[in-house]
Order: sequence, then C-alpha cells, then structure tokens
Amino acid sequence: MFPERRQSKKMGGSALMIALFVIVVMAMLAAAMGRFLLDSSEKNTVEVRSVRALLAAQSGLEVALYRLFPNRTAAQPQPPAQCEPSRTISFAGNPGLVDCQAVVQCRTLATSYNNVTSTGYRLESVGTCGLRNDLTSASPDFRVSRTLMVEAYDGG
Repeated sequence: MFPERRQSKKMGGSALMIALFVIVVMAMLAAAMGRFLLDSSEKNTVEVRSVRALLAAQSGLEVALYRLFPNRTAAQPQPPAQCEPSRTISFAGNPGLVDCQAVVQCRTLATSYNNVTSTGYRLESVGTCGLRNDLTSASPDFRVSRTLMVEAYDGG
C-alpha cells in the first residue's frame, strides 16, 4: 500500500544509534583531551621545579666557594680556607627559590701540579625543591633535586 511508510519505520531507530555513537565518541575525545592537559601541567611543574633545583644547587656552590675563599685585598692577610663538612642552605627570603634548599658537602683533597702539592677541595651541592608535604599546595607530590660538583684548589 504505502511502501514509503514501511521504509521510514525501519530507518527510524538508526538515527538514534548514530547520535548515541557520536555522543560516546565525543565524550571519549573530551576525556582524552582532559588527560593530555593534566599530563602537560604536571610536566610543566616538574620542569619549573627542576630549573629551580638547579639554581638552588648553583647558589649553594657559590655560597660555599665564597665561604671557602672569601674576597681578599692586598691589605688583608689571607685567612686559611675552612672546609665545612656539611652545610644546609635555605632560601626562605628568596621568592624565586621558595620551598628549595641546598645541602653542600666539602671534602679536602691533596692536589699536585708541576710537582707542587697543595690543598684542594671537592664541593658537592644537592639542590632540592618541593619540600612541603602539604596536600593543599599545587602538586604536593613532586620533589625534584639536582646535584652539582666542583673542585677548587688554593693555588699555593
């Protein structure tokens, strides 16, 4: 009788299935994009803390070297270098290194150059950032550290 009417009844449910499929696919894409965004922000946090930990380690070495070999002038006598076995340096007053610290270790070495033996020093600095275990802070579970080492001698 009416062949067009029978055909439209058969095709009536397929549009619903296509719409449901499109909705599910779009939801999966949205969830994947959200996960990519979260991974990107975590990687950014680790990268920033890594650079800050490197700067903390460098600053710790600079402080230790200055304490080992302070500025001298011709009028001032040369004080003997003091190698502290271990020293923790906190950067509480520095807004760029908040939650960072450096642990510097110093060891005395015997060095020889042109058959002249002198005293050398090996300084190792470990800069660490992300010290707080505060669950309300941004990314509390990321703690990053960087290690630097330098050797120096008194030149005498």
